[in-house]
Amino acid sequence: MILEKLSLINFKNYDEAQLEFCSKFNCFVGNNGMGKTNLLDAIHYVSFCKSFFNAIDSQNIKHDLPFFVIQAWINKNGDTHEIYCGVKRGAKKQFKHNKKEYERLSEHIGLYPLVMISPSDIELIWDGSEVRRKFMDSIISQYDKVYLEKLIAYNHVLQQRNALLKQFYESRTFDNMSLEIWDDQLIIHGEEIIKIRTHFLQEFIPLFTKNYQFISGSNENVSLEYESSIKDLSYKTVLTASLARDRACSSYNRRSTPR
Repeated sequence: MILEKLSLINFKNYDEAQLEFCSKFNCFVGNNGMGKTNLLDAIHYVSFCKSFFNAIDSQNIKHDLPFFVIQAWINKNGDTHEIYCGVKRGAKKQFKHNKKEYERLSEHIGLYPLVMISPSDIELIWDGSEVRRKFMDSIISQYDKVYLEKLIAYNHVLQQRNALLKQFYESRTFDNMSLEIWDDQLIIHGEEIIKIRTHFLQEFIPLFTKNYQFISGSNENVSLEYESSIKDLSYKTVLTASLARDRACSSYNRRSTPR
């Protein structure tokens, strides 16, 4: 899989740029602020349909301009594929593969796998568990469509559950049966997500350990462990335990993905 060409219009600090790449290694060289990282972020768009740094698409449009366009031509297994991403202020993002627009962006994820390495990776160690969950999600979603669909479904259900909790708070009411409808769906998707993450780490940890030993010259030992509030309990047990907190909370539940 080779990125052959990249075209940018009004993307971040670029008015217009046309780049062609060689089939081996490519390096961007320049002073600070010239846009080297922005080129990498454009390539991230091509793979993930979104920015690595800013999830709000309109904020990636060059200042005061109405739109941006990213186009890429990728050679995969001898065939060249054209990727198009267009964002216009106040309009829905357009994402096309070989001139055909996707009905769902999730259909594109995993077609052109990508690894992004940046100084912010230190947050995997220093920041909270949400960063590490997102790291796993981005890897697994590229090769496991079932996982991606479960994750999307889980987050959709969670938004509905949060909206219901907010409604309870504003009306000073609480309907346990209505909440259970969403809880049952969270359990179905959440338990599968936890299971796939656990399996991923079972395969990832030996690779991590092996490479860390190589980097450290076998002078240090390192280990990883997936700690989850659901590890030794059922998902339903955890949701039931949080029911009192949900009833009493002053704002809706902000949990994102299963812990």
